[in-house]
Amino acid sequence: MPIVDRLEYPKKYKLSSAILLIAVLIAIVAILYQQCSNKAVAKQIVIHSIGFDEYDRNYMRVGYEIENTGKKDRQIALLIRVYDKEGGEIASIFFKTDIKANTREYQSKVIDELNRPLKKGEKPYRATIELRQLEFMHY
Repeated sequence: MPIVDRLEYPKKYKLSSAILLIAVLIAIVAILYQQCSNKAVAKQIVIHSIGFDEYDRNYMRVGYEIENTGKKDRQIALLIRVYDKEGGEIASIFFKTDIKANTREYQSKVIDELNRPLKKGEKPYRATIELRQLEFMHY
C-alpha cells in the first residue's frame, strides 16, 4: 500500500505585519471620515422653537421647528428629553424623522411612555432635542 502525504487542512498562514498595519490604518481613516461627514450633516440641521403643544398626566406632545439647509433630503435621528423644575427627567423618546432639502417645517412628537406620571397641577418645565447620528457607510 503506497504512503500518501497529505497537506494539513486547513493550512494556516500568518498575516504579515505590513498587511495588518494597512488594515488598521484603513479602519482609522474610515472612522475619521465618518465623523467628519456626521459633523457636516449636523451643521445643516437646525432645530428651533421647542415647546409643549399639549400635555396631561400620562402623555405630552412636544412641538419644534426643524430646518434642513443642505441640498439633500435627510432622515435623521432625534432624542427628546423632558424635565421637571428640579431637573429630573420625566420622559425621553428616540425616533427618526424625515426632512426635505432646503426646508423649514413644524413637527411634533407625542410621548406616551413617561418615566413617571405628572403630579396633579404639575407642568413639564423644559424639553431638549439632540441630534443623533445613525448613518453608517452605505455602498
